[in-house]
Amino acid sequence: SGRRDAEVRWTAHGAAMGLPLLLLLLFGLLPRAAGRGELRAFVVAHSHMDVGWVYTVQESMHAYAANVYTSVVEELMKGKQRKFIAVEQEFFRLWWDAVATDRHKQQVHHLLQEGQLEFVIGGQVMHDEAVTLIDDQILQLTEGHGFLYETFGIRPQFSWHVDPFGASATTPTLFALAGFNAHLISRIDYDLKADMQKNKKLQFVWQGSPSLSERQEIFTHVMDQYSYCTPSQIPFSNRSGFYWNGIAAFPDPPKDGVYPNMSLPVTDANIHLYAQTMVANIKERAAWFQTSDVLWPWVSACMILEMGSAPTLWTVGQWDFVSVCTAKTQVETTCP
Repeated sequence: SGRRDAEVRWTAHGAAMGLPLLLLLLFGLLPRAAGRGELRAFVVAHSHMDVGWVYTVQESMHAYAANVYTSVVEELMKGKQRKFIAVEQEFFRLWWDAVATDRHKQQVHHLLQEGQLEFVIGGQVMHDEAVTLIDDQILQLTEGHGFLYETFGIRPQFSWHVDPFGASATTPTLFALAGFNAHLISRIDYDLKADMQKNKKLQFVWQGSPSLSERQEIFTHVMDQYSYCTPSQIPFSNRSGFYWNGIAAFPDPPKDGVYPNMSLPVTDANIHLYAQTMVANIKERAAWFQTSDVLWPWVSACMILEMGSAPTLWTVGQWDFVSVCTAKTQVETTCP
């Protein structure tokens, strides 16, 4: 189709630790097409640091989290084209209170003003939806948003739930009333995602209940089958694990000390191969959506704004992505 052969145009909401040369090569590798047939790929780095999963907050903070925001701020200051999305307030607040220097704090204010650093969801955590109470969900959002407003005078505009399970009909109501303009999720039933992907229905206006007003519905983007990670077949994927300054962040690294996909650094000799692989993946993803804007996680708020400005007719969906077990079925069956 025309979309498959169209140009991929890069919108500079690029990764904080990005590869400017790679992006330049990608732009040059692709065939040109004028008008509405071009593709635009949004590549952005985002934090994904689980709070209390497997390791305690303190262990994670000591192992890697304390270094993340220090290095991110330093890298963002090197160029205005560099962007980063920060998600979990728990680690950011610990860094802000105990690690960040006065200079770092001044730089954070500057980066927020310039739009290079952005907070999404803004809660203490990216909270689970399957087993948490609605009161706890509201409380952790309130705490995170309160910190951001008191410290920086800002309110997050977009929710970002790429990893939690259990999105229910309550989800659009909660996030719409929290003031978000759009919502992003990933973990839904695999068969349902495959069907939505096949029929280009991964983006829709999510309405929690037909009886609720429009202000309690929210534009929703469901991540495709690759979810929030760089696809594992991409040579510079870090899906399989990571080192921090050459030392394994957590115990039990591979015996040879080298994680898969981390053993091939980007060089002049292989950068063209990397670029070609990335372009192929972007074209594959483009076929699953109605718009010409392709999310390539390393999402960006500006992508949602651009999609919202396009004259596209969105489906209104009344989804409940979690199976609800009654007391009777809990006795008789094992519920998902």
